[in-house]
Amino acid sequence: MQRTLYIHGQHAELANAEEIAHGVQRAQEIFEKNKADPLECANALAKLKQDELITREEALLCVVWDEAEEAAFRAVTVGWLSRDVDIQLGVNP
Repeated sequence: MQRTLYIHGQHAELANAEEIAHGVQRAQEIFEKNKADPLECANALAKLKQDELITREEALLCVVWDEAEEAAFRAVTVGWLSRDVDIQLGVNP
């Protein structure tokens, strides 16, 4: 099933459509490279943030999410002068 990735956060509106598209593309590449479902990664991260016990597989999914979110952030903000911005990756089922 195809998931819809999106960019959100307090400063997401500062990004233009091309920057957002590039960020989403970079994140998708990370998920594909790791053969990981973004929604499964997001669910694992939600469990971790709720301080729930997670499995080793879920921990690895959290690592994939972090890598994808970092890639998206870097792609969106390339060329920006300020790095103190709140931009995050999200996924719709």
